[in-house]
Amino acid sequence: MLSSETASKEPRTHQPDTALEALAQELVAKLQIDPARISDEAMRGLFSTLIQAYGAKFDEGRRPLPIDPDFPPTATNVLVTVSALMKASNLEIFELGMWQSWSGTR
Repeated sequence: MLSSETASKEPRTHQPDTALEALAQELVAKLQIDPARISDEAMRGLFSTLIQAYGAKFDEGRRPLPIDPDFPPTATNVLVTVSALMKASNLEIFELGMWQSWSGTR
């Protein structure tokens, strides 16, 4: 393996954008009070962006917990959301199981 390939596999260090962090905290606080305040279009944009951000972290070898342990969603909410994400992405549960087996992420 080339040294450049090795370097690209190592997790990169990122400094959080403080303005982005503040905006995210404000959004979370508002949505915890009244989740219906966000439009479907805005929610789709946030989901898409956050999924891409999580995927980028995963590709870098980072595995942050995607759920706030201090404000966890219900199991039903997680299953409803995962089901909707899989349907929107045209994925079947079989494909998820195969990917988890092949990638060693279980």
